[in-house]
Amino acid sequence: MNLDLTVYYNLFASQYKSGSQISGRITERWASDNLYCPKCGRGLIQYPNNKPVYDFYCDHSNEKFVIVPRENFQLKSTHNFPNGHFSNKIQGGEYGTAMHSMKNETFPSLILLHYEKKAMAIEDAVLIHRLAITPSCIKPRKPLSITARRAGWQGSIITLDVIPELGRIMVINNGNVVAKSTVQNKWSVVTGLLKGNIEQRGWIADMINFIDRLPSKFSLNDIYKYENELASLHPQNRHVKDKIRQQLQILRDRGFINFIGAGEYQKTK
Repeated sequence: MNLDLTVYYNLFASQYKSGSQISGRITERWASDNLYCPKCGRGLIQYPNNKPVYDFYCDHSNEKFVIVPRENFQLKSTHNFPNGHFSNKIQGGEYGTAMHSMKNETFPSLILLHYEKKAMAIEDAVLIHRLAITPSCIKPRKPLSITARRAGWQGSIITLDVIPELGRIMVINNGNVVAKSTVQNKWSVVTGLLKGNIEQRGWIADMINFIDRLPSKFSLNDIYKYENELASLHPQNRHVKDKIRQQLQILRDRGFINFIGAGEYQKTK
């Protein structure tokens, strides 16, 4: 994987005047040439320019005699890297469309790129598994005013801090390329752990996010402390404690935690 962006800058700097257009074309071409599908390992295919929502896909065409759904990706890039990490809030698309795609299981996985503008080199790349992006992550923005060109249009914000840590898979970390096998293994773990419909995944992801805050060994009472927060995330459920116990059983069965006994649990991941 070549992290140098110089050749891409030389290619596009003379074609575009806008800095944002140049940056967009550079990172798109780099991703097309260097990134791969974390499921099957094949190179990503770029959609035609200006396609709504999606930037890349993989059709897993090496899978013989098996129909595998296309994996879609959306690229987000930045050369501003405040506080040593990606921003916890990423601009999303139109809120209603985002929620509709979430319910229809068509929301894309995200590719987050950080590059150094002076050095013209990729420094960090993170994949956000689409199964880890749940309704809890999508927040509506204030609709545009009636005087705006797109009056009433309502955008969205993707909040990364409510996405479980395991759903954020490093591909490049501080200029160091992570082994493809490691990336694919982590992707597979998330795929197995967060399977289910959108409601089921929402509960599992939110539970994992709260468990991430706890020590390696924790108790049922430790999780009960997040009852109110889970209730606010899932207002349709009136039996949150029962749901918590159910989700702990699911996470145990899927190998994320072990049940020690007497209301005590041990993380395995």
